[in-house]
Amino acid sequence: MKKSNINVNTIESTITVSKAFYKKASVYGTAEYAELHNAVRENPTFKIVFKVIEKKTYGGLTFETMTDYIKTQPNSEWMLVKMAAVMRVAKAKNSLYPLTKKWFLSTFPAYKANAVSEAEAAALMKQAEAEIADLIAEDGSQVA
Repeated sequence: MKKSNINVNTIESTITVSKAFYKKASVYGTAEYAELHNAVRENPTFKIVFKVIEKKTYGGLTFETMTDYIKTQPNSEWMLVKMAAVMRVAKAKNSLYPLTKKWFLSTFPAYKANAVSEAEAAALMKQAEAEIADLIAEDGSQVA
């Protein structure tokens, strides 16, 4: 069974394709052209939309952040030596950051799960301030 590059959604009246597929389908006479043309002919009122690919991003994940995180782990000295070796190989392949990041995230899969987001930190600070205000109101005294 051949996998289709087109997703027809009858509820939303859309034909979903990837940008790469659409580029190929834009060339007259290609198999992709015929496939998309057939889908549009069968569903003339449907709109063509592009597939949205959601990537996980790790904003702020610098070499310094990786090093600081590794220092908090057991066996950190050995892991820092390992990271330095990975960085040497990655630099030789002209892909220093992407390959190091890939190694880091595969070695420490809990990195993002254990992180505290700025929104969470702000919510915790707001909650703590509210609790302090409640304590002051109950006690009637000031906290120095």
